[in-house]
Amino acid sequence: MDKILHGGLPKGATTLIVGRPGAGKTVLAHQMVFHNATSDSKVVYFTTLAEPLVKVIKYQQEFSFFDNDKFQDCVIYQDLGSVLRKHGVAKSLELIDDLLKKHEPRIVIIDSIKTISDILYSIMECREFLLDLSLRLTTWGCTTLLLAEYSEEDIEIRPEGAIADGIIFLSGAEEKKRQRRFLRILKMRGTGYVGGEIVFQITENGLELFLRLNPIVSDQEYKHFEERISTGIPGLDEMTGGGIPLDTTTLISGSSGTGKTIIALHFAYAGLLNGEDIVYVTFEENPLQIIKRSFHLGLDLQPYVEGGQLHMIHVSPIELNVDEHVYHIQKTVQESGAKRLIVDSISSFEVGMEDKGKYTDYIWAMTDYFKTQGISIFLTHEMRNYDDASTLTKHGISYIADNLLVLRFIEQGMDIKRYLRVLKMRGCKHSFEMRVLHIDSKGVTLGENANP
Repeated sequence: MDKILHGGLPKGATTLIVGRPGAGKTVLAHQMVFHNATSDSKVVYFTTLAEPLVKVIKYQQEFSFFDNDKFQDCVIYQDLGSVLRKHGVAKSLELIDDLLKKHEPRIVIIDSIKTISDILYSIMECREFLLDLSLRLTTWGCTTLLLAEYSEEDIEIRPEGAIADGIIFLSGAEEKKRQRRFLRILKMRGTGYVGGEIVFQITENGLELFLRLNPIVSDQEYKHFEERISTGIPGLDEMTGGGIPLDTTTLISGSSGTGKTIIALHFAYAGLLNGEDIVYVTFEENPLQIIKRSFHLGLDLQPYVEGGQLHMIHVSPIELNVDEHVYHIQKTVQESGAKRLIVDSISSFEVGMEDKGKYTDYIWAMTDYFKTQGISIFLTHEMRNYDDASTLTKHGISYIADNLLVLRFIEQGMDIKRYLRVLKMRGCKHSFEMRVLHIDSKGVTLGENANP
C-alpha cells in the first residue's frame, strides 16, 4: 500500500476509509496503527456505537500484527460510544480534547465516524462538527483515520468526503468459490497515487495487496544484445540463427497436441544445463505430471527441482486471480534471480480475467516488465486459426512477441505429422522453412523441410 500511495499516507492528513460492513476497514486501520505506534509516537483509537470496544480488541488479537505490549501503552483505546449516548456530541469533543492533551498522539482513529454523523440532526450540523474535529486534530499535528460504512455513491453526497484529505474505498465481489476484495484510492491531496482497483486479501497478517501491472511504456530502456540463448533444440537454434535473442519474448502458438509444452520444457532445460535458475508457470498440468512426462523425453528435471534451481508455480485457471498470480510470479523471479520465465499457457490468463478487453494490455504489461528486468520469456498459447496470421491468438496477442513460433498438424495420407515454422523474429534473420517436428524418447528434433 505504501507503493500505491508513493510512500504512505501524508503526515497530518485526514483520511476516510470507507466500505460496507466486513470490507476490512478496521483490520486496515489496526495494521497501520500497530506498525507505527511507539512509546514516543502514540495512537488513540476511538470506538463509537458501531462495535463495542471489547469486541474490537478481541477480533484484532487474532492477527499477527497485534502487539500486547503496545496495548493501552502505545495504542490507547477509548470507548466514545457511551459518552455519545449519555452526553452527546459536545461532551465527546471535550473527551477528545482531553486525550489529545494527555497523550499527544501521532495518529488518531475514529471507528466509525458514521455513527456520530447519524446522531446529528442535519448535514450542516454534521459538517460543522467535522470541521471542528478536523481543526483540533490538525492543531495537534495528528494523522487521522476516519472509518465509515459508506458506499461509493454515499461518499459523493456526504460532508465527510469533502472534508477528508484522502479517501480509501474497500469493496468486494462475491463469487461461487471465493470472495474477491478490492482497494481503490478515490483521492489523496498533496501526493500522487496509483489509481484503479487493487486486489487484496485478508490474511492472518492483515491486508495483503497485489499490485497490478500497468500497460504503460517502461521508462527503462531495452538493452540490445547480440547474444543468443539456446532453445535446447539444435534444429531450432539453427532456424533462429543461433538461438533466441537474449531478453526477448518468445510466443509459441499451436493447437492442442502439437508439442508446445514439450518445446517450452526444452527451453527450460537448456537454461538449467547452463546453470540458470528457471521459473516455470503451469496451468494445464501439475508439476509432478510434467516432471514424469519430461523424464520419458530425456529431460530429467527432478534433480533441479530438489536443488532449488527449477521453480515451478502451479495454479488452476478456474481459481486464477490474475493480479495475485502475477504478483507471486514477480516475487519468485526476483527472489530466485531467474533469467528465464516460462508461462504455459497464457490462454489461462484469459480464463482468469473477467474483463476480456484488458487481456491484451495485461499480457503486454507483464512481458514489458520482465524484459526490462533482463528476463527471457517463453509463452505458449492455444492457436485459433493458423491460416490467418493476425488471429493466431485471441485478441491479437501475437503482436507482443518478439519471436513467434507456430506449430501445426498436417495430414499426409493416413499419417498426421507435426510441423514447426519461425514466423517472425524482430530485427533478426531467420529461416522461413517449415520443418517436420519429431518427438520421441530422446526429446524433440527437427527434420527435413516440408512443402505440403
